[in-house]
Amino acid sequence: MDATIIIDGKKVIGKKNPLLFGSFIEHVHQCVYPGIFDPESLLSDIDGTRKDVIEETKKLKLGTIRWPGGNFSSWYHWIDGIGPANKRKRKLSYADDITREESNLFGTDEYINFCKKIGSQPYITVNAGNGTADEAANWVEYCNSEANTFYANLRRENGNRNAFGVKYWEIGNEIYGDWQVGTKTAVQYSEIVKEFSKAMKRVDPEIKVIAVGMGRHDPDWDRIILESCWDYIDGISVHIYIGRHGYLDSFGQVFTIADHLKKMEYDIIAMSEKKKSNKRISLALSEWGVWYRKGHKDDLDEIYNLKDALVFASSMNLMLQFCRNLDFSHQSMLVNCLGLLRTKKDKLVRQTIYFPFLLFAAETGNIVLSPCVFSETFSCKDYRYFPWPTFDVGQDNFQLDEKSVPEIHNVPYLDVSTTYDSEKNYLCIITVNRHPEKNITAKIQLREFEHNGIVSVAIINGPAIDATNDFGGERIGIERFQEKIKNNDFQWDFPVHSITMLKIQLKDKNG
Repeated sequence: MDATIIIDGKKVIGKKNPLLFGSFIEHVHQCVYPGIFDPESLLSDIDGTRKDVIEETKKLKLGTIRWPGGNFSSWYHWIDGIGPANKRKRKLSYADDITREESNLFGTDEYINFCKKIGSQPYITVNAGNGTADEAANWVEYCNSEANTFYANLRRENGNRNAFGVKYWEIGNEIYGDWQVGTKTAVQYSEIVKEFSKAMKRVDPEIKVIAVGMGRHDPDWDRIILESCWDYIDGISVHIYIGRHGYLDSFGQVFTIADHLKKMEYDIIAMSEKKKSNKRISLALSEWGVWYRKGHKDDLDEIYNLKDALVFASSMNLMLQFCRNLDFSHQSMLVNCLGLLRTKKDKLVRQTIYFPFLLFAAETGNIVLSPCVFSETFSCKDYRYFPWPTFDVGQDNFQLDEKSVPEIHNVPYLDVSTTYDSEKNYLCIITVNRHPEKNITAKIQLREFEHNGIVSVAIINGPAIDATNDFGGERIGIERFQEKIKNNDFQWDFPVHSITMLKIQLKDKNG
């Protein structure tokens, strides 16, 4: 199968936020306990943090880590998670479908310490469910203030003389849903956002505040929030989960992400024009992931296969296209619960989706280009949104009449993103061959670029689309090598059901 890829240095989409690709940890389904924090494990450091998790996570170069939730944040009172471990209260957490015991041993200080260890910035979700503006402002003081005041001094008493400098704060989580502690209407929530933002920014005017947008695009909710809170927020978040059992239909779900982000962009632009404002309101995809095998009340130790990794890569290719507005994305989650990583007491395994995440988060450049791609195409079903909180995980129809599900046509088998690193002067081309049976040979044309003849290659593939990684061994990984190319027009073979990164070092423009 043949294809053509044209990469023109003049076709620039925009700059990528260096914090774009991040992850998410929550106190559910063995994500934090014992996935990250396990003082009893021989693999943990002196602080009780899993050293193997730190090592693998550092490689990802995550922009931000969102914490403590998720649903958990609508119940969580941060004051319970600070101070000496033996004085922290063990409580029942009723923030999710399953009531759990919460030890509060992993709190603000442990979270900040974890972020430092992996080289990521913190992104905190405050309790807008049964919390207060005063509580949120006190949390900002504890984290960011250098003043001689109670909560700043409390941080110092707990062993942290210097402020943490937490810049990004999200006000609540999915507060529109009846599964949430403290469900609110858009009007009720908008009033809370204003009061929270005022209080928090008076403690630290430098912080950025993100409001909750609807998980399934709802212009009534989103426009109320934008109109009421425009002067109080810096961004608005969305949550999107995708996934289907059928191979080609899985890729149709990527269009769900595109549809939602486009509509949110439109809402922001329309409100900007209505208010005659030049203020930039960014987007945060503060939860996203592949999730379709298990229901909410199951142990969400989702085991991903090669197909899921391909869908994952196509989703991240798409996110790059929204770089002008999309500042954050938080893959859900880092460990065990829908995780990039899975852990046992004495073992760790990298899931198939870990590897494309590594390429996008650690290797892509800061300038996003728009490649022109000519490829054979396929059709797939347009299931659209994840129909939570109840769904039939055993079937693709999710209790839908299949006859009513529309199709998407002309979806290219070859999915391509291109970025340019203006500091290190290289092109990064990430290509997903979505064909389940055929290799694709592409003619690649570079325009406005001169390379030095060396291509660093990374290929993610496996023996079959249903191949998985488990504690017995990893069947999916990254193969790395270098190749030489002569001209600006060259040919490349992309293996069946694979992800390929071509990192092309360019000649110095100054000679």
